[in-house]
Amino acid sequence: MSTVPSDEEFRTYNEGVISEFRANHGKVSQPPFPILLLTTTGARTGRRTTVPLGFAVDDRGRVFVVGSKAGAPKHPAWFHNLRANPGVTVELGDRSYQARAVVTAGAERDGLYRLVSDGSSHYEQNTGRAFPVIILEGVPAPA
Repeated sequence: MSTVPSDEEFRTYNEGVISEFRANHGKVSQPPFPILLLTTTGARTGRRTTVPLGFAVDDRGRVFVVGSKAGAPKHPAWFHNLRANPGVTVELGDRSYQARAVVTAGAERDGLYRLVSDGSSHYEQNTGRAFPVIILEGVPAPA
């Protein structure tokens, strides 16, 4: 079973990815898949926090993200924040969008999740929780 990075390791990694993303108009060398930057407002603190996340687009052109946190036993902090404050900022490429985060459930969640995973990733093997899937309304699919 893989180990989940510590919060400090996540922070350090994320800071590097965010810097590279902004310096290169949304292009990064790692991770090896397309990412966006999601900025949420802290549920308790009110502080704005940005995280890099992989994203996908469904057949309706909706941009969505998954709260895997590398298979950690608890949902990521950004997920708790957007449930309390669904108004988010999304940076995609060199554009920025004000968006509304919509947490999916049931068949909709499961269908979107199947677009990005067959259920056998090592992240899923690390935990028993279902990863939340969030649609970012107001963010156009990249061309």
